[in-house]
Amino acid sequence: MRRGQAYLVAGALAVGALLGAVSLGWGDPSGAQSAGKGDGKPQAAGDGLAKQTPLLMSVLNPPQPVKGTDGKYHLAYELLLTNTSPGTARVGWIKTRDAKSGEVVGTLAGPDVAARTTRVGDISGETTGKIESGQVAIVYLDVTFEQRSEVPRVIEHRVRTNFDLPSGLFTNLFPAQTTDSGARTTVVQARPVVVDPPLKGKNWVAANACCNVSPHRGAMLAFHQRLLATERYAIDYIQSDDEGHLVFPGDDSRLRDFPAYGKPVLAVANAKVVKVVEKFPDVKPGVLDPDLTLQEAGGNYVILDIGGGKYAFYAHLKPNSIEVKVGDRVSSGQKIARLGNSGNTTFPHLHFQVVDAPLAVGANNNLPYVFDSLTYQGYIDDELTPHLLDNPQPREEELPLAQSVVTFPAP
Repeated sequence: MRRGQAYLVAGALAVGALLGAVSLGWGDPSGAQSAGKGDGKPQAAGDGLAKQTPLLMSVLNPPQPVKGTDGKYHLAYELLLTNTSPGTARVGWIKTRDAKSGEVVGTLAGPDVAARTTRVGDISGETTGKIESGQVAIVYLDVTFEQRSEVPRVIEHRVRTNFDLPSGLFTNLFPAQTTDSGARTTVVQARPVVVDPPLKGKNWVAANACCNVSPHRGAMLAFHQRLLATERYAIDYIQSDDEGHLVFPGDDSRLRDFPAYGKPVLAVANAKVVKVVEKFPDVKPGVLDPDLTLQEAGGNYVILDIGGGKYAFYAHLKPNSIEVKVGDRVSSGQKIARLGNSGNTTFPHLHFQVVDAPLAVGANNNLPYVFDSLTYQGYIDDELTPHLLDNPQPREEELPLAQSVVTFPAP
């Protein structure tokens, strides 16, 4: 008899826990609801119950439009998806909508969803087409517009999800498919900061740049109890030859074999030097140090305060080449160091980004920026085949996109 009573109590606890888990799906803590209006208020289904949303969605940071070298305005941002069901979630499509008009302004569907999705905590760099029970995934979205005036002030999302539910007690309480609306967010209206180039000359290739899935977009780290996109707009500048071909490390590679090595690194604005680290040697091309800590990953670096709460970060600088110290005032175009191969790097390049705090890692926001002027030479495709223009195009106030090749004017 006592065993029977214990069984009934345990069963009641299981039902209570399940209902608690289900109730987590009834409301999105960010205020984005799944029913049509998406106004943050619980919506009733036909049977009078709140609408169940086992895949929770939210936007990590409000996006900000930036003009790329394709001439389009890009909203690059991250959609967080949390699977609260007991089964495996597979997202069929994601539609970004103008929250005011309801117009669909971007669609990601089928294999393209999986190609832009990773799981939180998975440092392998692998993308995935499924989100297991209890997992959080990140979808790296890039919605483009021909004109800046077309960019909505507020966006929301509509997501179709299929659930592969296991057989067993209570799993019948979860839907096998949902189509939900939510993850409403404002769009930042401020224009990106305009800076001068950090380098000069031709054949600079924007590696790991906006707005593809890349090691930079995938650098999602938690600081002070917040998940941050630490390198959303960071670019690794490497240099090709005049035909657009790149040198990659081999067994006998030397640093001087790479065209970028030792090139002058320049201040991108009139600024104040707020941080200098210069204690690391260059590393051998193609060899990563497995013992480097997060604080050491940038190698030798400089941070400039460029005003307005924005900071320019330069990493992987050549040892004994930094020409400035903390407190110095520098002028735009002034040489501050030389490009090197220190820190977490496989071959010489300049890692450059703009952030909202004087930190190598851990700033709240990795900010979009555009260069005052550059010349677009073409691009290198995924097979590393160059596609260079016969007549390179002068551009103003654009951000080099992934694998584009540009010329930076002399200061």
